[in-house]
Amino acid sequence: MYNLVTVLGWEERFMLGLKHILNNFTLEKITLIRFEDYLSMSNMNHNYESIIELSKKYNFDIVEINLQYNDSIKSWNILEDYFSEVNNNYLFNITTIPRETIWTLFFFLKRKLQSLNYIYFRPKKYCNEWLTKNHKFPRLLFKHSGLFDLNKKLALFVIAGFDNARLEQLIDFYEPSKIVIFYQNGNYFKNIDRDEKFYSFIKRFDHEIVKINTYDVQETTNKIFDQFLTYKNEYNIIIDSQGPKISAMSVYDVYLKSEEKIGLAYVAAKDFNSKYSEGIDLEFIFGEFKFPVYE
Repeated sequence: MYNLVTVLGWEERFMLGLKHILNNFTLEKITLIRFEDYLSMSNMNHNYESIIELSKKYNFDIVEINLQYNDSIKSWNILEDYFSEVNNNYLFNITTIPRETIWTLFFFLKRKLQSLNYIYFRPKKYCNEWLTKNHKFPRLLFKHSGLFDLNKKLALFVIAGFDNARLEQLIDFYEPSKIVIFYQNGNYFKNIDRDEKFYSFIKRFDHEIVKINTYDVQETTNKIFDQFLTYKNEYNIIIDSQGPKISAMSVYDVYLKSEEKIGLAYVAAKDFNSKYSEGIDLEFIFGEFKFPVYE
């Protein structure tokens, strides 16, 4: 029986994914993280009430953790308190967990667990309009700023997403000497116009593009870590994931493998499109994330 850890979402795939989990796994409890500053978004209240009804049908408990997306320190402290005691039967539905929250949770769990299970659902499609906007200034995750040598230049590693404006803000803020872009390969959500805009945008910078499949966690980890080994002697490295949420796990795995020398950065958004995605791909991605063993 699993303790499902998930973040209340407004997307259609949130409830579709939860129902699919309930049909394929036995849940003892849902640890439901709610960001109170986004509860007014459409479908949030409906999805919350639906979870209550599902708990009666499938006989699982609900433990709520209320956070503030715009107060990262308060959220950090609340999560630290809750996960001070852990168990070995977690199932993380990372589909709607913000990247910085994924990294924060992994920080608290990495010295207490050997591994945890995760599940991720792709949507059928993303919105053709904006996904996020009004981005905040980039920032390094608390206690994950890396080790920096003043004699080295700065390299910025970025898993590219759908928003060039978000990427440009990151580049302008850090002004790196080198940019390594990890760009989705294959036909996932193929958008020729988006690809053309991306290549036109990035050619203005000193950059290298590495093709990856973000949905293959181990392959993505290996490719990013190979680039870390290539650049670590000459550059300080900051890495940011703007791709699918599942790529945040590869980033954290590289962070651990680098002996925490890489800085983890993220660009938070103030506004999210209420029609962020449509539908769900029921061929979910399920796996085990293994933490290093500390002596």
